[in-house]
Amino acid sequence: MRSLGRIIPILLSLFVLAAARPSTAQDWKGKGRLEGRITDQDGKPIAGAVVKIRVPGRPDDGPTTKTDDKGRWTVMGLRGGDWKITVEARGFIPGETTFAVSEVYRANPLEYKMAPVPVEAPQPEKTGLPPEVVEALNSGNEALAEKRWADARAAFEKVLVTAPDNAPLLLALARSYYGEGNTEKAVEMLKKITDKDPANWGAWMLVANMLLEKGRLDEGRAALEKVPEASITDPNIFINVGVLFMNKAKMEEAESYFDKAVNLAPAKFDGYYYRGLARIALNKKDGARADFRKVIELAPPDAGEVKDAKQYLEALK
Repeated sequence: MRSLGRIIPILLSLFVLAAARPSTAQDWKGKGRLEGRITDQDGKPIAGAVVKIRVPGRPDDGPTTKTDDKGRWTVMGLRGGDWKITVEARGFIPGETTFAVSEVYRANPLEYKMAPVPVEAPQPEKTGLPPEVVEALNSGNEALAEKRWADARAAFEKVLVTAPDNAPLLLALARSYYGEGNTEKAVEMLKKITDKDPANWGAWMLVANMLLEKGRLDEGRAALEKVPEASITDPNIFINVGVLFMNKAKMEEAESYFDKAVNLAPAKFDGYYYRGLARIALNKKDGARADFRKVIELAPPDAGEVKDAKQYLEALK
């Protein structure tokens, strides 16, 4: 599964954010500003993505905006303190996180990459289903490929009556539910697979990714820990967990996961970049400098991370 979307506080401990203050339903407005850019995993802008900025614990209290043709968005007039940010776009896995807004300092634009909802249809000849349900299965496959999540779910539910323990069908149902935005049912389907086959690392990885995308850090990490590290080949899963720890100001835990990402893929710059941010917050200046130098060495020259790395190196002198 591709990497999840990420929102990272910029410069971390280098700047002091304005202290959060208690709020009521009427006092969320202030002088703070948030802006960002939303892209897919290849860096292509996602137009029309919905960005919701909410006071934590109050789902209706805060502004909503959409990205323009370049994937950019801006919200002004926010009070200082923690905000919950939710990003949604058709065909992509939704994501959410918390972010500290300052009314004193203007943060760099937030870069957020969204992963597509995975589409992998079960093959009729591999399901062991009787011929009379193959037509329903084919109908579900077609709907899944076209991202018609509700139609796919309905078709697969008919098939599941005949084969309630069939792993490919449970997996397809999980993807259909998740496409509809029903994380609870998606995880329920996947756990039916892992209950029967605890060594199904692919199902555990999907459970972890879905929970982490929803910001459910403890549950997502518990699911990830079911998977032997030797079976994890994508460093982004470690980066995603580290980012969630970072956004909760748990920098030591974040650094440990970025270590895993760097060890798994030492030729990729992402792990170094995020580990450098965590090390700034931990006041590990030498390590942060080393990480940002690796970013400059490994990343494409025009990557935004290269520009950031140079700024951080200058600030760390």
